[in-house]
Amino acid sequence: MERLYILDGHGYIFRAHFGLMNSARGERREVRLSTAEGFPTGAIYVFARMLMRLHQDVHPDRIAVVFDSGRKSFRSELYPDYKAHRPDAPEDLTLQMPYFRPLVDAFRWPVLTVPGVEADDVIATLATAAHARGWEVVIYSADKDLMQLVGDGVSMVDSLRQQTYTPAEVEAKFGVPPARVADYLALVGDASDNIPGLDGVGGKTAAKLLADHGSLDALIAANPVVPRLKVKQPFSDPAQLERLAVSRQLVALRRDVPLPLSLDELHAGGFDRDALLALFRKLEFGLLVDKLEAEARAAAGTSAGAGGEAGTAQAELALPPPGTPPGPPAGGAAAEGDQAPTGPVLAAWSDVAVCVRGDELAALAQAATSAGAVGLFALGDGDRLERAHLVALALAVPRAAVSADAAPSHQVVYVPLGHRYIGAPPPPLPADLAPIVRLLADPAVRKLCHDSKRTRRLLARAGLVLAPGDGVEDAVVAAFLLDSTHDASAIDGLCGRIGAPALPRREEAMGRVKAIETIAVEATAPWLGHAAEAAALAPATLLPQLTRAGLADLYRDLELPTAEILAELESTGVRVDLPHLAALGQQVGAQLAELEQRIAGLVGEEINLGSPKQLSHILFDKLGLTSDRMKKTKTGQSVDAEVLEGLIDAHPAIRLILDHRELIKLKGTYLDALPPLVDPGTGRLHTTFNQVAAATGRISSQDPNLQNIPVRTELGRAIRRGFVAGPGQLLVAADYSQIEMRILAHLSGDPVLTRAFRDRIDVHTQTAAEVFGVPLDQVDASMRRVAKAVNYGLIYGQSDFGLARALDISRTAAHDYSTRYFVKFPTIRAFMENVVAQARAAGGARTVLGRWRPIPDLRSKSPVARRAAERVAQNTPMQGSGADIIKLAMIAAQARIRADKLPARMLLTVHDELVFEAPRAEAEAVGAALADVMQRAYPLAVPLDVDVGIADNWADC
Repeated sequence: MERLYILDGHGYIFRAHFGLMNSARGERREVRLSTAEGFPTGAIYVFARMLMRLHQDVHPDRIAVVFDSGRKSFRSELYPDYKAHRPDAPEDLTLQMPYFRPLVDAFRWPVLTVPGVEADDVIATLATAAHARGWEVVIYSADKDLMQLVGDGVSMVDSLRQQTYTPAEVEAKFGVPPARVADYLALVGDASDNIPGLDGVGGKTAAKLLADHGSLDALIAANPVVPRLKVKQPFSDPAQLERLAVSRQLVALRRDVPLPLSLDELHAGGFDRDALLALFRKLEFGLLVDKLEAEARAAAGTSAGAGGEAGTAQAELALPPPGTPPGPPAGGAAAEGDQAPTGPVLAAWSDVAVCVRGDELAALAQAATSAGAVGLFALGDGDRLERAHLVALALAVPRAAVSADAAPSHQVVYVPLGHRYIGAPPPPLPADLAPIVRLLADPAVRKLCHDSKRTRRLLARAGLVLAPGDGVEDAVVAAFLLDSTHDASAIDGLCGRIGAPALPRREEAMGRVKAIETIAVEATAPWLGHAAEAAALAPATLLPQLTRAGLADLYRDLELPTAEILAELESTGVRVDLPHLAALGQQVGAQLAELEQRIAGLVGEEINLGSPKQLSHILFDKLGLTSDRMKKTKTGQSVDAEVLEGLIDAHPAIRLILDHRELIKLKGTYLDALPPLVDPGTGRLHTTFNQVAAATGRISSQDPNLQNIPVRTELGRAIRRGFVAGPGQLLVAADYSQIEMRILAHLSGDPVLTRAFRDRIDVHTQTAAEVFGVPLDQVDASMRRVAKAVNYGLIYGQSDFGLARALDISRTAAHDYSTRYFVKFPTIRAFMENVVAQARAAGGARTVLGRWRPIPDLRSKSPVARRAAERVAQNTPMQGSGADIIKLAMIAAQARIRADKLPARMLLTVHDELVFEAPRAEAEAVGAALADVMQRAYPLAVPLDVDVGIADNWADC
């Protein structure tokens, strides 16, 4: 699961200033609170320490630091006295203000400031959006206003007090749960912000009133007598109600602020040690300078003289025997943190030469051949690789070391191939480029790539071929295998891990220009050359780490071949029936119009279903609907899917509204979005596959995301009918049957599950018979539905609450099903408990092929975070092993196609399914051969069944 860290920047600054003495306590020597010239530095020092501690403790991948804009917000317009009595910031803190933003920039963490909007509202918007995407959110702040955001998947950390706030901690602090914190604050007010609140109401009174009545709205409606107050019935007093109404608006957090950065842009960059050292020296932070310099020396001196390659590739992966639970990584727990650069580090980037002459390129190719290796980094224009042009190629050839402990150096060359501006250097003539073409195709010269899949595809666009098979290294894949909790896709983030100097992001070096081919060579060559040098340097550090972690075979024999196959799949694409999608789009448009008319008739007026505020007004104010799932937002009652599902039986319009939403989503995501993505020349859609996105190792897809097309709805199947075979061809889809349940049977050794799979008995029917205590032939559809939900809920670590939601039953009934399940399947319970215990001891979980997934929150102080981590640990051996096996199947299928010269080509990999294209006359034989290969991909203790479908389109396979 992705995790977003949000830092309350100004909150941290003021905590740093006023908590200075506590933060500085325990240092080895006295902390200077000002420079020799008397400039105050205390708050900057503590702020820096807080950031360094966060960087060291959690190594954030996704992070945002939020600062106030300094301008008045809507709250000041609503209530001119808002924060009017706050004293000005102390003068010594004001003097330090210009230094805080450069500190954050040195950590290369994204900063968000929205003019006219308070940081609390920006934080609330970020947290809400990230949580809606399924991410975990951790807010670093001590601001009580933000505690209304805490909930399942959202926690708050007061780092100075080392206190984590989960819903339980928030309720212990205020006496009300997070969902009622805004009501609580509206009642008690806030003297520091000059929020009036209700006359005479303190914390205990507010908590009791809300506990008695449930919410502020219910409290106002009840209008109770409060004897201890001066106004005994304040909720019928106009003046008190006016104060309360203002207070409610002041404490409510906006969650719809337009943000300057998208969630996908909130990535931590590489730690800029040089920038921090310069700042620390300027501010005379001797202790911090010493600390950074010591870290740099330690990194430079670690394992000097190492840097060899991983062991030679084996013909097959070393597979653990069936029934063996995945164990900790080879080399012990230390292997997971063994990420220091191995061997001499690069002191400075090499000079980059621009080459177009034939003699220069021939000399470079000869040098690479003699060295036996070359680093590569390709630059293309456009966002979609199937339409991109190769703008330039940078090559970095290792020079012979002058001594064993000498830092590496490279001959770095930039070859312009597609710049388009007045005065741009012409690309080399084909005859002049020929030595580079031969070099790229030479399997004897190792190609050291940052992202081999992308490199292959960009080179292919220019007619250049990267040698297939062994001899290609991929830094992205290697780094991801070593630590799947960090984004490995950006070259700038890789540099710190391999002992290379800092490298800015491409956008920072070249500017945010879409037409990259129009950027001057002088601007592109240094960055691209340094990126190629980083790619050349990476294997010396990453490959020994893979070997020590027991991941070298997985890297070389599973992930590298997978990257090569995915490049082929992306280039091939799948044919799309555009007229079918257009007709389907018109049909869905008509269905939407009809639904809107029917809904309007049922609720008595025309309604904009895209307006949550209008929908909320009609459902709750006009129709008076109510449910135990109701929840408030800034604009009124929430109308999200969870709330509406709780109202399905309350009004006939609700089901239609949910149907309308589903149609809108599928129409926008697929029917409207797919046609522009189809290559007009080939009629094929070229999705992008990503093998380094999901921590489980699963392959994901984007542009479009084919994995989210529903399989069981009629519209989902209709969309799939738009994916068709080429002329004279058929699609052959081979899908693993219940692979994760089979892996559970294999790993746990449960006799009931094992027997069911071996005897080809439907496993969910077998489970239902066991749980409900009836013979197999008496299991009905509802029993099987419950058993299936319990089976898959078990794999995903589902709680009783989650099972209750999935089956729309009470938590008591869900708990009863879970209890009966584990009574009948004690072996599975013991296995799951053992998985969690082993993961907690090792710090992560492992798949059957040895993939290592670190799960740091298994040791979290937060019970919520710990429980979520335990669910991840339970799921990883099954889902992660399934991901490994589908990759084994891809490799085996591709090898069978080539060895037997089968007239087939692989098109897609989606979840546990592979889709091929084959001539009509030979599709049956191809399907049988591929099923045979996939069934034998990994030796489970139960049969690895494969369902094969053959048809003109994907839906009918």
